[in-house]
Amino acid sequence: MQPVLSLSRENSVYCFDKDAKPLVAVDAPARLMIETHDARGGRLTRAEQVHETTPDFSDRFPKANPATGPIFVNGSEPGDTITVDIHSIDLDPLGFILVKPDMGLVRGLSPKAIAKMCAIEDGVVHFNDLRIPVRPMVGVIAVAPADEPIATAYVGRHGGNIDSRLIAAGVRLHLPVQVEGALVYLGDIHAAMGDGEVSGTGIEVGARVEVTVGLEKATGRTWPYAETEDRLISIGSAPTFEVASEIAVREMMSLLGQRLDLSPTDAFMLISAIGDVGVNQACRSKIDVSVRVDMPKLGHGLSRAKPGAVVR
Repeated sequence: MQPVLSLSRENSVYCFDKDAKPLVAVDAPARLMIETHDARGGRLTRAEQVHETTPDFSDRFPKANPATGPIFVNGSEPGDTITVDIHSIDLDPLGFILVKPDMGLVRGLSPKAIAKMCAIEDGVVHFNDLRIPVRPMVGVIAVAPADEPIATAYVGRHGGNIDSRLIAAGVRLHLPVQVEGALVYLGDIHAAMGDGEVSGTGIEVGARVEVTVGLEKATGRTWPYAETEDRLISIGSAPTFEVASEIAVREMMSLLGQRLDLSPTDAFMLISAIGDVGVNQACRSKIDVSVRVDMPKLGHGLSRAKPGAVVR
């Protein structure tokens, strides 16, 4: 099925705002092609531009991680969930990655920011004389928050800068609606990014992302979560790993209660037995730590006993 609507990266913003004028209103399900800028809005095309393009995080809305949008989804209201199925991510031919003295898990490697430009062609990132297979993923995807606008660089219940390498083609992301129309945004694509994004950047790049935006009514979810054919992935974020991971575990307990009819204690035990806690982003910055819990779905490494089977 061909995309029915294209949105240009020229329609990108640096905050998620319930009062923003929608670019378009759609009936769900809607197929779209969303063009995005890289994390610096296309301003960094040569390594020596790293300083003049550095976002100022003392600003309320630093010029980092622009998102294209918003998209008004007809009929959506608080208590509903927006679904975003990611079909494909088509990358621009040039990306970059950074090291900054004041960001990342390791500090002091350089007294000033350093950028490396990376050509991308034929499914490969060129990093010096090394070749890295592309692993495209969506860093920023959100709905508008119910309260004050939130910068696109930040993560929370609205989604935002989740920065999970698992939000890629083949994934359905669920976003809890906070305002009428939801107001969906997407941006900050990476050609490759490891768990943790330890320097604060992956291979940042502009792209075209083909998605289907859907609507689930009256779900009552309050945090984003994702799923594939065989995996269920809860997401939490907070200033510390401990709090973020507790949120993600509690959200998975809730999901397992709904889908498998498990009590909270049984769900907690099952997570401890076969669940994987992973760090999406933790780069010692002003951005909260983003954590996930990854569980197999029923029929994919998890099964039920047949009726009448003896339980030992």
